[in-house]
Amino acid sequence: MIGKSYFLLSLLQVGLSQEWKGDTPREVTAHESSCVQIPCHYSYPSHLENQPRGGVWFNNEEWGSSSTAFHSQDHSHELPRFHHRTRLSGDLKDGDCSLIINNIRREDAGPYYFRIEFDNRNSYSYYPVTQLHVSDKPTIFTAEIIVGKLVDVSCTFNTTCNGTAAPVLTWDTPTDVRGSVSNTVTQHGVTLTYTSVLTLIPSLKHHGHTLSCRVRYPSVSSERTFVLSVQDAPQNLSINSLDVINASSINIIEGNSAVIICSVESFPASNLTWRHLNVPMNRTSSNNELWLVIPHVTSRDTGDYQCAAENEHGAVEGFITITVEYAPQNLSFTSLDMINASSINIIEGNSTVIICSVESFPASNLTWQHLNVPMNRTISNNKLWLVIPHITSRDTGDYQCVAENEHGAVEGFITITVERRDSSKWTVGLLTAGIMLSVFLAGILIFICVRKRKTAMEERGSGTNYIALTPRSLSVKHQGKQNVLITEP
Repeated sequence: MIGKSYFLLSLLQVGLSQEWKGDTPREVTAHESSCVQIPCHYSYPSHLENQPRGGVWFNNEEWGSSSTAFHSQDHSHELPRFHHRTRLSGDLKDGDCSLIINNIRREDAGPYYFRIEFDNRNSYSYYPVTQLHVSDKPTIFTAEIIVGKLVDVSCTFNTTCNGTAAPVLTWDTPTDVRGSVSNTVTQHGVTLTYTSVLTLIPSLKHHGHTLSCRVRYPSVSSERTFVLSVQDAPQNLSINSLDVINASSINIIEGNSAVIICSVESFPASNLTWRHLNVPMNRTSSNNELWLVIPHVTSRDTGDYQCAAENEHGAVEGFITITVEYAPQNLSFTSLDMINASSINIIEGNSTVIICSVESFPASNLTWQHLNVPMNRTISNNKLWLVIPHITSRDTGDYQCVAENEHGAVEGFITITVERRDSSKWTVGLLTAGIMLSVFLAGILIFICVRKRKTAMEERGSGTNYIALTPRSLSVKHQGKQNVLITEP
């Protein structure tokens, strides 16, 4: 309805004259208890230049309504709430129709338009209307706040009149948020902009702190608050479980469930991922916490787990080792000749080594038993050797290996059968050994005899005297100066 009326009125005015023109802003903002100026300039047909005139400002959108905010010729037409608060800043004869409203109130907000009146036939309303906004707070602007980077937080306040005392902008900050403040005043047309800039270097501890910018007039003050949102790469990653806080490892009994929580500090929130054996297990987007839930833990879940957190400013990762405690299992037997057999045959007189091994955590205590008599024991180990250096027939029978830890026990059996050696083979072996020994001794005797004869012949050829002795008589042969006794058997 309002738009339609405005359109018809515009057509009517255009039809009357092309010289009725006005220049007013579409919007103006004023601070409560301050003053405001609505800039206005108008033109009219030149033949009316010397005619008396009156200017009227209406606080409404439609002409003819009884909502006069200002009347240049008769202030009694003004609404009571505007009495002594409105005036023109210029002279109507100069085409200046700017309106000043002092001591702004919240109910002053709304549409305003200007009407010039020469006489009943020559009057004109200038559109479009100007929308007055009444604000009780300054405005705060800031760029992206990142840890360690210098940032300016600006507080601004606009006013369109200087008829009252100038406002003062101040900052109210927490004691640990330190920074420098600079104040400026700029003018654009009739608008004065008061600006206070707080410069600081934010840290992560500033995140969530509140800053306040306060605008003060002699009789009134107001403020706007601002919550610091400090952006940073993920940091202070921690890994916790229901029982352990920020540990690097955790022991879990097989069959139980495990809940491990990875959390991090960052803004904006990080994307988190749990990995095991480099395979993603669980993920979340834009959150600073991620739970890893293993409903039924088995020995295969043992190992290192990685939690990685990442946002647009960086990444961080952490690790935790899960160790699964479980009772002994997969008991097996191994020897030099067989692997995991239930029985073994050994020839009498030979030696044997049998290894009992098991899987468990913590490590098991193992015991070898034969005829229910312990033979060998070890504490906190998952492997135990049974060594029999010389097998006899008494070693035949079942051997038991028992593995035990705090979570349970397991046992296994292996049967040793001792085989007697073959007697015929034994006899042939002895005879062969005897013959070989005889041949060896005969060879040694022959070697000695040959050696002696060779030595005797060498001595005879060199002119040596020999003395030959027999059991019956002794004969001495003299030749040269040497004597040699020879005993004959």
